[in-house]
Amino acid sequence: MEDYRKLLIKRIRLLSALVLFTVSILIFNIFFVPDTSRIPEVYGFQCSLVAALGTIAVITITRFRKILHNDSRLQMQYNKEHDERMKTIRSKAGLPLLQITSVLMISAGIIFSYTNIVIFYTLIIAAAIQLAIACTVKFTYMRLM
Repeated sequence: MEDYRKLLIKRIRLLSALVLFTVSILIFNIFFVPDTSRIPEVYGFQCSLVAALGTIAVITITRFRKILHNDSRLQMQYNKEHDERMKTIRSKAGLPLLQITSVLMISAGIIFSYTNIVIFYTLIIAAAIQLAIACTVKFTYMRLM
């Protein structure tokens, strides 16, 4: 169980890095990007998406911290993560690798939106399609298995 506790601590650290990234992008967007280079549609989408990523990361960090302080919750979360049926379903859907690559694609799209808008649209659409396919496969297998 200690190994799982250490794994949750690593996840909290990675999510904290994501929160720092989102806060730095928001600060950069608000204070350092000149008004002449802002495209209104993209700017609003960027700020919303970055704020949503940061919020989800903070909520997940809070959930993991609560789990770490309660042994029964820790055991329940461990059992939930190591359920063989769900492991099979997640592996068939390509999770968590698709989630990670999608977040990286979205982050790259946000960063490259300052230089080329086509790259922004391409990466965001590709990440959205990738996540939609993974969700569809996961829900399909959850009903079948």
